[in-house]
Amino acid sequence: VETRCKTATLSPGNQYLSKEASRAMVERATISSGRDGVQFRHDVRLQWPSLQYMTDEQIFEGLYKDIQCPVCLLVAKDGWPFDERRQEAVLEKLQPTVFTTLPGSHHFHADPESANVVAQHVQAFLKS
Repeated sequence: VETRCKTATLSPGNQYLSKEASRAMVERATISSGRDGVQFRHDVRLQWPSLQYMTDEQIFEGLYKDIQCPVCLLVAKDGWPFDERRQEAVLEKLQPTVFTTLPGSHHFHADPESANVVAQHVQAFLKS
């Protein structure tokens, strides 16, 4: 759990992970491997190189322009840092119904300190 908390701080920006969120992730991702050990489990395909890389033009002029439903974009204040110009371009193209920066880090939806606020915003969006 401590190691998982520490790995979050190694990511770009000012990221962190609470012990509660870390514990939940570690418990979900481990299985007993015998009397005294545990084994981490995950989908190894997540570490494979992507079979498809998209250019910005493909993303903005292909993928994003075809989105025709309301968009809710919640960003964590201390989450993954995004280039400001790129974020503005995303906002311009997606025209989100909701765009809010909330307290928290990359896993703000799983952290007890911020999960309720994230859930409230998602619920309000879905009801609108």
